[in-house]
Amino acid sequence: MITKLITRLRRPAAVAVLAGAVLVAAACSSQSSTTTAPQSRPSTSTGADGCITDFKAGTDYFPVKQHLQYAKNFTLSYHKSYQVLTVKQPTVGGKPESYVLVKCGAPKPKLTGALAKAPEVTTPVESLFSASTTHLPSLEALGKLDVLTGVASKSLISSKAAKARADQSDVVEFAPAGTADAEKIVAAKPDVLITAGQDDPAYATVRQAGIPVLADTEYLEPTALGEAEWIKYFAALTGTEQKAAGVFDKIASSYNAEVRKVADVKPTEVLVNQPYQGVWTMPTGGTPMGRLITDAGGSWPWQQDESTSSKNTDLETVFAKSGSAKLWITSTNWKTKKEALASEPRFAEFTAYKSGQVWAPSLQVNAAGGNNMYELGVLRPDLEIGDLIAILHPDLEPGHKFTFYQQLH
Repeated sequence: MITKLITRLRRPAAVAVLAGAVLVAAACSSQSSTTTAPQSRPSTSTGADGCITDFKAGTDYFPVKQHLQYAKNFTLSYHKSYQVLTVKQPTVGGKPESYVLVKCGAPKPKLTGALAKAPEVTTPVESLFSASTTHLPSLEALGKLDVLTGVASKSLISSKAAKARADQSDVVEFAPAGTADAEKIVAAKPDVLITAGQDDPAYATVRQAGIPVLADTEYLEPTALGEAEWIKYFAALTGTEQKAAGVFDKIASSYNAEVRKVADVKPTEVLVNQPYQGVWTMPTGGTPMGRLITDAGGSWPWQQDESTSSKNTDLETVFAKSGSAKLWITSTNWKTKKEALASEPRFAEFTAYKSGQVWAPSLQVNAAGGNNMYELGVLRPDLEIGDLIAILHPDLEPGHKFTFYQQLH
């Protein structure tokens, strides 16, 4: 896998950089609550496998409908026996794409306009190829790791359950070096391939073979809870809508409870991120990482900039504005202060470095560099913000057990 460089600035090492699709599609409606269950169930039966056993035209086969509260980059709409899933940006700056998710047992719908050429996926899917480790926590939380039949690379997977599934003989590793192997994918004939929100030359061949390629760009969400709500994207594919609602509601409730802890405290000044090849990419107040730090009770000089894109600057500028901050929260896999200093000797001049208050999300990093914060953390921002509050306001998190972050020594 290749490192995904970051709009979010909080997940540089966990995803396989694999690609999106190119079908322009119609936008579909999103809603404002979690799920909706009608007063009565469909009169025709649905089997234990989620398939329609006795199709009747006009019957609503989606008794549980998902609605989105935080996610902005995808929508779902319902049409009796099929859903339309639209990803607004399938790649950075890309045009919207729609996918038609047809309930198994239903006839092929008669579609017009842009949807007539949209990829169709029979759901619930039985075979799914994943191009990013960020998909795996959702499948695991939904109890659907069994549908995982392809992963880009096994080495960066953090979850023990997902790793155990990926190591089984029926799971294909289709991009261990970072580029998808079209031959392997086509030979396996998965029901669907989910991208990491970036393009790959192999995907054209995969589409030509009749395999639907669906984009996943949760990293373009403006908020951490928006990213987490992409569990509902996977629920639509696996027929686990009710399960997703319960999982997500608990995550959102936990996250918001953490935010309330710092509602009345004075924000703590913090140095954020670190340079890469001479460029220090700094989150603004409108980026997901910026919102996380704000929600955790932190402040930094770029906080008042509400733009949704991070700003590229240099070490000298950051030192002038944040050099005296007493805390430093990085986004690296560093394990020690010495490792940090080896990458840039001038770090020794920062107050946070001198005082030993350097933190990194490197508590769960595997031998290949896979970092669980950039895997599980995408679904569980409540765990991440808990760590951040414990760093910024330790008195509010007494006895906190860190999930992702550790102090460097």
